[in-house]
Amino acid sequence: MKVKLKSQVEFVLKEFPESRNSDITLMIELWKAYYPSKLKTGATGEKGVWLKDLYELPTQDNIKRIRAHFQNDLNLYLPTDPKVVKQRRISEDKWREFMGYSPKHNVGQAQLI
Repeated sequence: MKVKLKSQVEFVLKEFPESRNSDITLMIELWKAYYPSKLKTGATGEKGVWLKDLYELPTQDNIKRIRAHFQNDLNLYLPTDPKVVKQRRISEDKWREFMGYSPKHNVGQAQLI
């Protein structure tokens, strides 16, 4: 049974936290995990794909949409890099909570009893 792209993206986001910060890294890790037969090794030892194989691989656009759904709608697998959080306009309080920090608006404030 073939694994759906949504499940593939979720696996990579979960297992490779660096993929949360870069859609290109996410795509490459997904291709490595689920489409290894499409990766070719060149004369220099570098991995790549044939242009004709791009028709059979999930596109960066589709992968990016699914990643955005996990991060923006479900607040899962948020980026680990604060610059990426700001760039993608993810709520700083959501990100701080996800990373295990207090929300910024609570930092230094006394708690009411």
